[in-house]
Amino acid sequence: MVARSRRGLLAAAALALLASLSPGGAVVLTPSMKTFGAALKSFPYPGCVGGVCHEQVLFQFNETVGDFGTPHTITEQWFALFGGGDTDFKYNPNPDARIRVYIDGNEEPDLDYSMFFAHTVGVQSCKQSGGAGRERSTCTDPRVPWSSSEVQHMSHAGALVNRYRIPFGTSIRITATMNHTGIIYYYARGMTNLPVVVGDLQLPNDARLVLHKNWNVVVPPLGRLSLVPKRNNSGLLYATMWSAESEYIGFMEGCVRAEADDGPTTFLSSGTEDYFESSNFFNAGQGPPPWNPVTNPSNKFTSKGEVSSPQSGVGYLNGTNPTNYSMSAYKFHLSDPIVWWKSFELTASNYDAPGTDPATGSLEGCSAPLPPYPLGKPVTMWTYAWTYEW
Repeated sequence: MVARSRRGLLAAAALALLASLSPGGAVVLTPSMKTFGAALKSFPYPGCVGGVCHEQVLFQFNETVGDFGTPHTITEQWFALFGGGDTDFKYNPNPDARIRVYIDGNEEPDLDYSMFFAHTVGVQSCKQSGGAGRERSTCTDPRVPWSSSEVQHMSHAGALVNRYRIPFGTSIRITATMNHTGIIYYYARGMTNLPVVVGDLQLPNDARLVLHKNWNVVVPPLGRLSLVPKRNNSGLLYATMWSAESEYIGFMEGCVRAEADDGPTTFLSSGTEDYFESSNFFNAGQGPPPWNPVTNPSNKFTSKGEVSSPQSGVGYLNGTNPTNYSMSAYKFHLSDPIVWWKSFELTASNYDAPGTDPATGSLEGCSAPLPPYPLGKPVTMWTYAWTYEW
């Protein structure tokens, strides 16, 4: 009798939870959902002593377990972390600022990332110059101000905003570490009992945000880089961010491949810039393309004129076709869900030849190049891939 009563209560709770959900992945507001948040204004950062840099708490929050196991969720963060090592101008950026997120009392960070790179400011845009004690830091973004649905950069050196939903069970602590003394401006907001919705999909209550990183990795011609290493669980691909540079532009002809649940390969693009929803090596805003010259051939690529769309964009371009080309870009998978249930891997390749004819029934998409591979050069890559996993 007791067991039957307990099953009845559980069934009623499940029906109540289902009734609270609206179509399209949205969540109906309930009284248990309460907004929380805090801010830091002109907060001094002490820097490093003896090679050990102070880990400053930016935000922390504790709450009991949510209704029916529903997570509490960070909904937005805003960063303006200044200092940069130049005492003559205290509002220089700190390009080495590092953000860590600790969830549910974990002693090791669940997320650990470069503040600028996580906001799609590529590694080529952040530099340090000057001698010891006179270092000067810069993180330039020629598109400022710009915004997308998930991330934006609204002021030079500062105003980095992200809306990455970070779910947690009972507690969260967010910290910052910088290589120099500085000044911190920051805020975070969230909501209790808020399931994570990505695009049109509401994720399971136990889904957690995971970051996969490659840093300064050299990929040989025809090689592949694992953006998301082999996973043996369930999950959803949320976003990727890349910086890449090579002596040869051929790496931009690489296809992005998703391998999910032992099924056939899903080709997410026919080339690198295609994956980021552009074409012709990100030539938007340029003069005539390199293959259609006028009086002075326009072979040079720069960031001038490049813009962001709600779900993708390019943040840095430099070089010429076909030599010494570099780029940074981002893509959020909101309208095109990439989901797996048993296993998953995401890869990027350094060049692919044209694919086979679909009239033959083949779904290959990108084919292996025929030797000899012309002008093959390695490409150096820095990548972040964000997934929700459960």
